[in-house]
Amino acid sequence: MVNAFTSGFRVAQAKTAISKSLPDETATAAALESAQVVALGILVREQLTREQFETVYRPFASILPGPTYRPAGPIDQQIAAFMRLLPTLKGEVEAEVSVVAKVLSASKPAAPAHTAAGGVGVIAQPMSMDPAANYTAAWTQVIATANQIGRTQAFRAMQDSAEQAAPHDGLGIVGFAGVAAGAIFMRDALPIEKVLLLYEPFAAAFPYEALA
Repeated sequence: MVNAFTSGFRVAQAKTAISKSLPDETATAAALESAQVVALGILVREQLTREQFETVYRPFASILPGPTYRPAGPIDQQIAAFMRLLPTLKGEVEAEVSVVAKVLSASKPAAPAHTAAGGVGVIAQPMSMDPAANYTAAWTQVIATANQIGRTQAFRAMQDSAEQAAPHDGLGIVGFAGVAAGAIFMRDALPIEKVLLLYEPFAAAFPYEALA
């Protein structure tokens, strides 16, 4: 059964189907691997804890709801939960958040922070699977969208609140907490994959789907 998910005719079929939506070979390979991991997780679900299964299934949870999937709560409820959880980041978990955040922003010298309001330009689409480029492009899109729909002031206030709630201990989490909160605040105006990407540094500490 495991071989059926990792080699053979069915895998070739899945790769062909994925490549129709993702012409980039690197993206196709990543998507196929993700699908295989999720399929294997379903196969051995009874041997996993609920938390382990939800972590494995997470890439598909918003597209194909899993057995334990719950619809996202209201935006204000999600933000309140995020704010409550931020001060709990300690030790190894906090260090992991910091490492993931720095990898995602590797193309920039510092964590994304406030951006001045102004004219909205065309959002450049990332051309590869470079996490830093995708993260930066997603954040640029959030800022532009906030300006377009007149939410800039409230958007910045949400960033400030998250930055104040985050640990201020030199690991650089503060700015990323503001980014994640801003993404949640703009959830109704953004593709869900952009929200999840900007929330990713905190996903292992407290999964986005668990904000309630």
